[in-house]
Amino acid sequence: MKAIFLTCLTVMLLMVHNSSQAQYDPGTKNWLVGGSLSGTFGNYFVSSQTGHVQNLNLYFKSGKFGANKVSRGWLVDYTLMWTESGVNFKYGSHTIGAGYFINKFQPLNKNIGLYAEAVGMGKYLLARASQGYKNDGWGASIQANVGLRYHFKSKLFLDCSANIGYVNYQSTDLLVKNWEAFSIGLSPSIGSFKIAIGKTL
Repeated sequence: MKAIFLTCLTVMLLMVHNSSQAQYDPGTKNWLVGGSLSGTFGNYFVSSQTGHVQNLNLYFKSGKFGANKVSRGWLVDYTLMWTESGVNFKYGSHTIGAGYFINKFQPLNKNIGLYAEAVGMGKYLLARASQGYKNDGWGASIQANVGLRYHFKSKLFLDCSANIGYVNYQSTDLLVKNWEAFSIGLSPSIGSFKIAIGKTL
C-alpha cells in the first residue's frame, strides 16, 4: 500500500513539474486578446470650463516560444481616443497598428511568471474634429513593457502589463501638410496598464 501511495505521489509531482515547464517549452504557441481604458477630467482648457480625454485600446498577440523562455510573435493594435471640452470642441481619432514583439520570461512558480517585452510597431492614424479639419497620417513606435502572467488553468492565463518607456514618431496633416512629431517617454503611467486573457496551444 505504501509503495502504491509513493508511486502515485511521484507521478503527481512529475505531472505538476511538467505542466509548469510546458508553457515555456520551445515550440509552444500562445495567443492573447486584451486592452485598456483610461481617461482624464479637469478644468485645464480654461479656468471656468471643463473637458475630458478618454482612450480605449484593444490588441491581439500571437507568439511562439524559442530557447531560454523567449517568446516572439506579431500583434495588431487598435486605439480610439476622444476629447471634448466646454467650448464645444470635439476631437476623435482611430489608430490602427501592427508589429512584432519579443518577450523574455522569468517564472516565479508553476503558475506565475514575470516578463520584459520589446515591441516595434507601425501605425496609421485617422482623426476628425468638430471644426471640420482632419488629422490623418502614419507613425512608428518602439515600446518597452513589463508584465506578469498567471496560468489559472493548464491552458488558460491572465496577462497584466504596463509600459515603462517608448520612442514614438508621427507624421500627420494637422492643419498644415506633413506635420511631424517625435517623442520619448521613460516613466510608467497608469494609463498604460493593460489586462488580457490568453491560451496556450
